[in-house]
Amino acid sequence: MDEHGYDVTVSMGKANAIALAMIPVAFALFYLPYRLIWGPDSLWQFSARPFLDFLLFMAAFAAGIVAHEGLHALGFIWIGKAPRSSIRFGILWRGLAPYAHCRAAVTATAYRWTLALPGLVLGVLPAILGIALGNWWLMVYGALMFMAAGGDTAVLLAIRSLPGKTMVKDHPSKVGCTVIGEQ
Repeated sequence: MDEHGYDVTVSMGKANAIALAMIPVAFALFYLPYRLIWGPDSLWQFSARPFLDFLLFMAAFAAGIVAHEGLHALGFIWIGKAPRSSIRFGILWRGLAPYAHCRAAVTATAYRWTLALPGLVLGVLPAILGIALGNWWLMVYGALMFMAAGGDTAVLLAIRSLPGKTMVKDHPSKVGCTVIGEQ
């Protein structure tokens, strides 16, 4: 390792492949339990205003994409103890992927939690709530947000062998991080 460390990154193609691989996982975790609990007749039941429901769903999904990156930023700040001034937001245009980037070093454990936060808060939690409440839209929203965390999941898999106290920096232009100090 040189004085700048080494990169642990994944290609945009691999990140998208992981997101696609999460479709059957989301199906098994969320759709099947919903169907088993609420029955097949509960699927696709819409209100008397389906177009408005769809528009509200799309607005919530768009807001969820923004919130996803905001949760990464909060994770870097609260869990990783990074200064707010180290956070930058943007879009990787070649993959149409919004991002929150942190220029400060954090532990691998903090980085893992920061990566997992949006998938848990915006994906797993709403999907489970949708299942518990019999709310189809909430379950589908959670499942989609879970799948939208595919890039984060790809990085989590890539860094799984790093010891928790290893210092990493979010990579400035690729999906992943740079290991800057190992414990």
